[in-house]
Amino acid sequence: MVKKAFTLMEVIFVLVAVSIILVGGFKIIEKIYKRNYMVKKTSEFEFTSQAFLDQLSNMLYNRVPLSVIGYNPSNHSFKYIGDINSDENYPVLEWIGEISEIEDLNFSSFADLARSNNPILYAMDFNSSYIENILKYKYDTNLTKGSAIVFAGAFDEGDEAIRNDYNNSFGWHGNRADYVFRISDYNQNNKDCELNLTNYDGSKIENKKIYAKFYLVDSAYALALVKDLNKSNWNCSDLDVNKLKDNDLLLFYNYRPWKGETFCADDNGTSEGNVSLILEDVKAFSVRKVNTHLELKVQLSVQRDDINVSVSKQKVAF
Repeated sequence: MVKKAFTLMEVIFVLVAVSIILVGGFKIIEKIYKRNYMVKKTSEFEFTSQAFLDQLSNMLYNRVPLSVIGYNPSNHSFKYIGDINSDENYPVLEWIGEISEIEDLNFSSFADLARSNNPILYAMDFNSSYIENILKYKYDTNLTKGSAIVFAGAFDEGDEAIRNDYNNSFGWHGNRADYVFRISDYNQNNKDCELNLTNYDGSKIENKKIYAKFYLVDSAYALALVKDLNKSNWNCSDLDVNKLKDNDLLLFYNYRPWKGETFCADDNGTSEGNVSLILEDVKAFSVRKVNTHLELKVQLSVQRDDINVSVSKQKVAF
């Protein structure tokens, strides 16, 4: 019996057929890989963007409402968040925050004005020892050095005088802090506390309204994308600026504008404080004031070869 060999044409046909099958298989595998990557990345972006907005809204809940500003590091200009138009460029968000941990002690944030007499503010339900421990743990400071008083004013929107001279109200970026008051001394009286207040330059408080409700503040905060900062001004030991990407979103804290300080990546003032990387792959981040609340928006995006994944989220901070 004679065994017949494959002809050249048959071999070529088989090779072509196998090649077609392999190419088709690779394309199917590639599509599966791309789809898997997109689903995984979308799910990751959904989770991280929501977690970020939840965390930020909780932080902003403890803000001094009138203290929120937009800041432009390139020309050192800033504006109250409620006065910024959509065509203006203030990429850095800054605000002054109340000591949030005191809520655990049912801290009232109210003073008895009938028992207060300049320069003494009689603060009710004010546990100075507890607050001292908080400040020591957070920033290694104390009441007379690391905190200040800001009066809320009517409807938590602040004194009208602040709006008339906003630049010199909180000490932002080299300006005066005419409406932030220093605790120069204090005396615990059972569950209440007598706070000895001065202007932050140490002078006596005169010709300024005080209100029953006040904020006890311990730090300012700033949110900024790396691309909006000048890396040559970097004075933050917590992170290596050379390892950061332009679309990394950073949170700055532990600095006090009423003492002439600014966040550690800025040069318009004494650069102080700490910084943390709070979110990566941020294509856009914005905050807009609507009535008395803040509307937060964030967009995460990543492009890999011909794959583009993008997720947008928004949340309201009251």
